[in-house]
Amino acid sequence: MGDDEPAVDWEGVIREMIARATETAPTEPGVYKMPCGECVVDFFITAEGEERWLVAGDDRSYTRKTVAIARHGDHPWERLYTLADAARELARLAAANGGDIDRVLKELVEAINDREVERVLRERDGMSSEPLENTTARFGVDLDDL
Repeated sequence: MGDDEPAVDWEGVIREMIARATETAPTEPGVYKMPCGECVVDFFITAEGEERWLVAGDDRSYTRKTVAIARHGDHPWERLYTLADAARELARLAAANGGDIDRVLKELVEAINDREVERVLRERDGMSSEPLENTTARFGVDLDDL
């Protein structure tokens, strides 16, 4: 480096990077895919009001700042959904349907089954010389209804 060029304040650069990463971290407790694009973290607040960040497969417990330092990347934070989220959504759907949880569950299972049958049929159509119409007829599925 020449005498004319100003010295780079690397400590300042790193502190700014940490501050940006810390500011962009989620503020609502939940389960998230982290910016590295691979790790999943459970962010929650303890009874004492402290933030804790538990990374799947890692024994350590992180703070907002340490998770920002240790786990960074180019991807945005992505909210994932837990079983508690699913239970709340099922309760909401049941309430919207007059409290009939059995009906809601039956409709969800039917929708999942329909998607699974469609996936199997499309995979099989690619592997079999049997016409798709024969396969769908055997399963009792009308592709026009899917």
